[in-house]
Amino acid sequence: MNVAYWVLLSSLVVVGYVWVGYPLFVFALASLVSRKRTVQQESGDPLVSIIIPVHNEKQTIGRKISDCLELLYPHDRIEIIVASDGSTDQTEDIVRRMAARESRIHWLPSESRVGKSGVQNLAAEHARGHLFFFTDANTVMPPGVLRTMVQSLADPGVGLSTATVLFGEGKDAVEKGQGSYWRYELWLRFAESALGILATGSGQGLLVRRELFRPLPACYGDDCIMPLDVRAQGFRVIQEREAYVFDTMPHSIEGELRTRIRMTARNWTGTLSRPAVLNPFRFPLTALGLVSHKLLRWLTPFFLGIVLLCSSFLALRGQFQFLWWLQVVFYLTALIGWELTRRQRPAWVFGYPFSFCLANVGFLLGMVKALRNQKIVAY
Repeated sequence: MNVAYWVLLSSLVVVGYVWVGYPLFVFALASLVSRKRTVQQESGDPLVSIIIPVHNEKQTIGRKISDCLELLYPHDRIEIIVASDGSTDQTEDIVRRMAARESRIHWLPSESRVGKSGVQNLAAEHARGHLFFFTDANTVMPPGVLRTMVQSLADPGVGLSTATVLFGEGKDAVEKGQGSYWRYELWLRFAESALGILATGSGQGLLVRRELFRPLPACYGDDCIMPLDVRAQGFRVIQEREAYVFDTMPHSIEGELRTRIRMTARNWTGTLSRPAVLNPFRFPLTALGLVSHKLLRWLTPFFLGIVLLCSSFLALRGQFQFLWWLQVVFYLTALIGWELTRRQRPAWVFGYPFSFCLANVGFLLGMVKALRNQKIVAY
């Protein structure tokens, strides 16, 4: 057997492991061990500081604060900090008007543009709460979400609870395909959470113990770095199944691609910046999860490229022609999905290969940014 055969086989094994093998392994293991876990409960209603970073959010901040005021949690145990990263629209006027009627609302501007993580750090310095609840201005929260997440942290072994984000159903292929991708992602996160090895979260809703919070570097996202810091300190991260929040997806191909590029670039460098959690001797299953769930997934486009090149070479020699044609058909269906989506027409089944390919193009371009050390710090 020649080198191309073994390189092809190795790349196929990696792709199959990342997308099928590892998720099934984690799910099976979690099914065996999660039922045996007992929880020692703490009591009381800790003071919660709700931290909302904003930059020109006049369209959403009023509704967001109203959501916070309607949370089913004791009113005297909540403070709402709106941390502005140099807002220049009417966001400040809206917040100050609401603060004049409600003393729990605080407007906290930064002196200059410092990025989302910068204003989150600023808010954490001024917060009085025992728990910090980080959420975005455009995230819609049902009244019971905070109570449910606080109950997760009643377990003293849990350091961070992350909400389950639901996206509105759109009519285009990007949202439909991404919806399937996101359901797959949540399924995997629930399994890792049950196993106690989850080390990722959703920035739309993160509840963390004050003593475990570490200042966020400007070039990494809170949804990436905060769970890693909590795991590094020996506490678990919980994907709270019953704590729903709602967000919207980009409604264009370009918007979805920009989001995927940004997330990949920031999360790749952020994950590698916490080598302690990647230590298999200290956190064996967490390290396995980070490598399998995150790092190797972001490298998928490179392995797919290797598979295509090697199978093309071997097909010219009369080998693996079926695999080559299978890839050709798959990528052609993705192109059809792209063309239908671009024309704003229903993509039907073609939307799924297109969405998969779009995500991997985002992974690829995000990895290029990360490898070129291009930092993303703006809000």
